[in-house]
Amino acid sequence: MRRRTLLATGMAGLTTVALGRPAFAGPANRHLRVALVPLDDRPVNTYAPQMTAASAGAQVQLPPKELLGRFFTPADGAAIARWLGSTDGVDGYVISVSMLAYGGLIASRTAAPTLAAALENLAAIRDLRSTRPDAVIEVHDTIQRLAITSTGTELDTYRDLLVAWAKLYDQVVNLGQEQLRAQLDAVRAQIPDQVVADYLAARSRNHQVNRLMVEWVADGTISHLVLSEDDTAPVGLARAERVELEALVAELGVGGRVEIFPGADEVDALLVARVIAAGTAPTYRAEYAGVSGESWTAQLESIPFAENIRRHAAAVGGRVVSGDADIVLAVNTPSSAPGQRAADLDAFVGRIGELLAAGTPVIVVDPLIVNKADHELVARMESGLDLAALLSYSGWNTGGNALGLALGHGTARWAYLRSSGSGFGVPELRGPGQAHAEYLLYRFVKDDPWKNVVQVEAYAHARAQGWDPLALTPEQKSYFDGWVRERLVPLTERYFADHFAGHRIVLGRRGARTFTATLARFESARVELPWDRLFEVILEPRLRLS
Repeated sequence: MRRRTLLATGMAGLTTVALGRPAFAGPANRHLRVALVPLDDRPVNTYAPQMTAASAGAQVQLPPKELLGRFFTPADGAAIARWLGSTDGVDGYVISVSMLAYGGLIASRTAAPTLAAALENLAAIRDLRSTRPDAVIEVHDTIQRLAITSTGTELDTYRDLLVAWAKLYDQVVNLGQEQLRAQLDAVRAQIPDQVVADYLAARSRNHQVNRLMVEWVADGTISHLVLSEDDTAPVGLARAERVELEALVAELGVGGRVEIFPGADEVDALLVARVIAAGTAPTYRAEYAGVSGESWTAQLESIPFAENIRRHAAAVGGRVVSGDADIVLAVNTPSSAPGQRAADLDAFVGRIGELLAAGTPVIVVDPLIVNKADHELVARMESGLDLAALLSYSGWNTGGNALGLALGHGTARWAYLRSSGSGFGVPELRGPGQAHAEYLLYRFVKDDPWKNVVQVEAYAHARAQGWDPLALTPEQKSYFDGWVRERLVPLTERYFADHFAGHRIVLGRRGARTFTATLARFESARVELPWDRLFEVILEPRLRLS
């Protein structure tokens, strides 16, 4: 069991005080509060932004859970619109158009919600601006991905064909690659007319709403907008829609208040962090494990990863620089040759260790492999670094997802530590410090051993019984709630014991004094499947500081 005591960011040369209780009593500053209409009810869109905020001493206020829908059951957008109008005493709003207009991300990919109903729900944003003219209203919408959602029905037969058709259509019709016409016609002939009609109807409706949101930035209704490209590709109908939206942004002169980039699930947490870090204008310098992000594009994305970093940094209120920076983004990119990989990773982890020892804040972004962490990297980090010293880590899902989740958490925590000595003396620091450690533990366990080990075993176990791991019955879901819990709770406890227990974390600073606490023990973890599938898991660890 490891018991390392390297301190977190900004420790070099400072006097440290270990805190078993708050060092100073006094009037506490009011917690910053953000009202969030999330993309859907999955942990990445609820727990992740909540913990991002909690690590910075802030609070996220969500609509009542029963309004948010679940899996294929859409949320009650009209009720969420009414909830939005009833919120009060908040410092900013983060609003997902997919949730408010259509009932969530999955519902937004179907033709069922009408444009009229969507616009009626979206009027809540206009009403909010009318009644609260000075409010910070952060909004995000998705540029619909090429693939439909797997439903476990006959419609899944056409999933890959629709993606192929959408790419070929763009290449032939929009880009003039007539040599692909016969291939386009052949793919189209395999898809029923109604399936294509529904697909295009959803895309058309969503694109109209995308455009409207840009117009609302121009007229001042929306403070700032992110249009995220959900699982995109270099060609396809999504590319053509993005080009039109970029032209509209330029025409209306709102480029400083609109970002368009690959991603989706990370944007709730990213924009919550933007509200928290407002006014701090953080700078970031990217350092890469392998090739430069300028020359590498992540899978399911359409722009070089370095450009995606620049756009995500702008979305959280910061910018990328080439020299001295507030925060270093340590980014796991592929090596130029397979035989170079081990040496690259060793040097990369060694470099992170040097940065931490020098007191440099570090965010680790692990976008290399879709849907999971790069275990070869994480294993080296576990043996060579104090994981609790990092500002944040993520290797979850797509490159943009991993980037935005790590960037949001790390930026919010950095902004909190930067301001922790201001106000009425040293505030209560232990709660945010505990939340930060819990979220770090969550990220490492969920992105590596859950994705690389437990989930793989769960998929195999389900298939061995003839069950679909992405479409469980209620009885199968109940079975796997227990099956996953039995494995993931002790695994999380062991991970804490091996890599976090006994480590000190920075709680805050006052002048030259840095206040710390020790990660004492693992208390419990809530574990269950949020939806009737094995793709993601609820994992909520609770720790004790001493």
